[in-house]
Amino acid sequence: MEAPEHLSDDVREIWDEVLDRMPAGRKVDATRFEVYCEQLSAFRVAAKDVRENGVRIEDATGRTIRNPSVDTLRDMTKQLNVWGAEFSPPNSAPKRRRGTMYDATAKAVKAAKHLEGRDEFAGAVEAVKTLAWLIDEAQRSGLHSLQSAAYGTIPSYLKGCAALQITPATPPSVEQPTKTNKKSSRASSMRVIKGTA
Repeated sequence: MEAPEHLSDDVREIWDEVLDRMPAGRKVDATRFEVYCEQLSAFRVAAKDVRENGVRIEDATGRTIRNPSVDTLRDMTKQLNVWGAEFSPPNSAPKRRRGTMYDATAKAVKAAKHLEGRDEFAGAVEAVKTLAWLIDEAQRSGLHSLQSAAYGTIPSYLKGCAALQITPATPPSVEQPTKTNKKSSRASSMRVIKGTA
């Protein structure tokens, strides 16, 4: 795929560089790829400016101000993190690290005799392990990531564990104590009557 003629030389170089890292035959949306290359170019220009001139620079009046390239670097870093996975080589997927949730889940799956030899649950088991890994990664990333995981990843993980009937989310059954013939206390014999206040 050839770079469009209207791109600057710097962006065309990035186009070729990134495209060369991709596997042959990979389908790429040219418009999205152009945006990514422009963002990478802006990132590199800003990084060079900060490297050469520093974080603080003098403006035209001689005042020391924050280098605007610092903001560009921050903005482009966010954008490249969003777009980067779409155009990165296939072997650059994040490597799974062990963690407490992943290890506990793998142990629970291994101990679940009802899942042994049940290939129809293989996908669900892997999905739950992936969610456990994502929870571990959120714990490593800090409080904000963990709070975000609390509203999506963790509830999904717990539902998956419950559906598979594995112990990280399935509480052990507790036997109810048997009633004795002792006289009941006044509090335990009180009843709520609807409609009374």
